[in-house]
Amino acid sequence: MNPLIQGLFKKFREEEELLKLKDSDAFELFAASLILPNDLISQTQKSDLLLDKGTAGVDVIALEINGQLAWDVDDVKEICDASAKLDVSLHFIQAKQSGSVSGSEILNFGDTVRKFLKSEGFPGYPRIESLSEALGSVFENYASRLKTSPAVSLSFVTTAPKPSTAAESTKNKIATITEHISNLGFVGKVTMSALGADDIHDAWVKRNHANEVEIQLEKQVNLPKMPGVDQAILGVVSVSELLKLIENSDDGSLDERVFYDNVRGFKGEDNPVNKQIMTTLTSAERNLLPVLNNGVTVVASEYSPKPGDAVAVSGYQIVNGCQTSHCLHLSKESLGEAISTVYVPIRLVVTGDEEVATQIIRATNSQTAVQENDLVALTKIQKKLEDFYLLDTADVKLTYERRSGQFYKKEVTKTRVVTIADQMRAITAMFLDSPHAAARYAHRLYGDVGDSIFRDDHRLLPYVASAFAAYKLENAFRTGLDSIFKPARYHILMAYKYHVLGKNSALLDDKKCEEQSLEIIAALKKPEQVPVFRAVAEMVAAAGGGQLPTPDRLKRQPFTQDLIRSFLK
Repeated sequence: MNPLIQGLFKKFREEEELLKLKDSDAFELFAASLILPNDLISQTQKSDLLLDKGTAGVDVIALEINGQLAWDVDDVKEICDASAKLDVSLHFIQAKQSGSVSGSEILNFGDTVRKFLKSEGFPGYPRIESLSEALGSVFENYASRLKTSPAVSLSFVTTAPKPSTAAESTKNKIATITEHISNLGFVGKVTMSALGADDIHDAWVKRNHANEVEIQLEKQVNLPKMPGVDQAILGVVSVSELLKLIENSDDGSLDERVFYDNVRGFKGEDNPVNKQIMTTLTSAERNLLPVLNNGVTVVASEYSPKPGDAVAVSGYQIVNGCQTSHCLHLSKESLGEAISTVYVPIRLVVTGDEEVATQIIRATNSQTAVQENDLVALTKIQKKLEDFYLLDTADVKLTYERRSGQFYKKEVTKTRVVTIADQMRAITAMFLDSPHAAARYAHRLYGDVGDSIFRDDHRLLPYVASAFAAYKLENAFRTGLDSIFKPARYHILMAYKYHVLGKNSALLDDKKCEEQSLEIIAALKKPEQVPVFRAVAEMVAAAGGGQLPTPDRLKRQPFTQDLIRSFLK
């Protein structure tokens, strides 16, 4: 393997604690981590991206619906029932460590993808069957809601040098596959690429280095010095300059990374406010945008002035103006030459102080119609949790990520970082006895259990204990626990508690719950946890009648109640 890629691959395995995973499987996850959008990867454990053992012709399949990963028919229903319009994309990855490009493997990859799209069946491969059924459900039950036919992306990854990936024979095979898939008649835009060592390195740099861009401010005013703020500027920028901040320079696609700290996702083109913005952009009133729109707020870690009114910013993110940014991106074609003469207000704040950045996010977003659960990241208990994890009185060596991107460019073991979504799921499963709810999408989960978690009167140790249990369970999956039990991971977390305590836990505001949390942590620190989790997983299966319940049954409260009763007999 190319020594540079070998080094990056080694670092990835160390950061993700994948040293015991087969080289080929780990490389597939390495490729997926560089190719799939960040917001998709953050929704799942990376090891969940692996398909069934023995799968040939494709290594990773991701079904994306309105920015959410869907693994089965139930996921499709949950996402689609809540949306009037649907954007659907399919991502396929085949990853080989080979230093050359195999024409036969590329063609086999294309044939496998085509077979999947045609729902020709993969008997004996339940993961692929489930994904195929999920796609079929989109067509069967929600075809009328599709904005366009599903987009299809194929990535064939090797460690080959550029001459191999750019060879005419490779390009011809890619063109043939693209044509065959496009001719199916029911998919939209089809893109395929053969990636080699140079592409892997470029993707790694893009994914792991701070974003940096130079923009021209048309007008600007420097604000007076403020505590914790290195530089603050008010100004206006043309739409063309703003797009430099929010788009990928190589293909003009939206760079979702810059919106990570923005607590509001894009509400869609049908949202009344967004519809009005886009209408304004196509009318004679677009020149009034600086007084009709609040513009965007950018928080950056570094800044340097350039000649004229240009500035270079790096490590930046859009913390307010997500809707405006998306609308401008979607309207850039209709703006035509006016893209350089229509202006947008901009507030640029340069700070290395996390607390200042958090205050800016909370202040700028609470002035607009942001749901309270969107601001959960900024509540008081989140700061308390972050500090408690840092103290690490229980010696679990986990790190709490209160704000997305908080540990950007910092040396942390990624599998030991606990996000707010991770914490919600773990505490819900283990201490609220609601594993059936824990697998839901973060916003839906918070809507269901928000009143029961993250309360200021709660003890903090149960949060740490549940997150530590989730970490140890995922580590068990990486080191020997059969992946067949993954759909029941949250039931296993709850069952582990009953296995250790022999009874239900106290309420989260009860001191007794702290003592029980210490008991659970002590049990988790014992060596050889894989056999313990396997025994607990088998108890879950036994409660299901001798075999693991179906995904549908796992999402229902009655099975949770049956499982609890089995431990309390």
